[in-house]
Amino acid sequence: MLLHLGFVPVTVISSREAAEEVLRTHDLDCCSRPNLVGSRLISRGFKDLNFTPYGEEWKERRRFLVGELFCSKKLQSFIYIKEVECNFLVKKLSESAVDQSPVDLSKTLFWLAASILFRVAFGQSFHESEFTDTDKIDELVFETETAQGSFTCSDFFPIAGLGWLVDWISGQHKRLNDVFLKLDALLQHVIDDHSNPGRSKDHKDIVDVMLDVMHKQGKDDSLRLTIDHIKGLLTVINVSTHLYNCIEMEYEFT
Repeated sequence: MLLHLGFVPVTVISSREAAEEVLRTHDLDCCSRPNLVGSRLISRGFKDLNFTPYGEEWKERRRFLVGELFCSKKLQSFIYIKEVECNFLVKKLSESAVDQSPVDLSKTLFWLAASILFRVAFGQSFHESEFTDTDKIDELVFETETAQGSFTCSDFFPIAGLGWLVDWISGQHKRLNDVFLKLDALLQHVIDDHSNPGRSKDHKDIVDVMLDVMHKQGKDDSLRLTIDHIKGLLTVINVSTHLYNCIEMEYEFT
């Protein structure tokens, strides 16, 4: 079924046969995500992996992430972080049980995911982080997720600036820009800290690896990383890892 949402044609797939055509037979033609205002802003012009259109650039970034950051050797080196943070969580829950004090499990599991993520990606304890206010990090993650998946009038009425005007009046542009600026400040702080010559690099984290690749790359290298690429990839890693950890921890505790 064909619909028109504003100026955008949208095809609705509602049968098993049509879904197989889209998801299997013509998967490569349909796998790229739509070019939305929110996802374009947060990904810095599609310099991440999730929203990059399928093609050679996407393949190069995926190959880099799998080979340098998510290979089995690298994942094995992060297991101890998960064990330490899980043990810390159990200790805190045990103390709350002894004191008979209530525990917000949703927030507690979020903090566990954030603790693992901060140590793996940023090389710093979440509870001792100098990068952000730990009381507001869950709000920033939620706002980022919402911004990446949000629809704006500009997406459906791009002609003659009509959609932009509606978004400006409704405050949607300001909300998206506020999220972008807060996220950018966090990631820039992280990169500046990792670029400090006096910083110890005995245990390299994800940011260290990406900065090393960026500084050593040549003009003829197929993968060209910039600071914007690193920020875009970090945004994907942060949000995706947070979601994965939350789902995994809820399953384990259930």
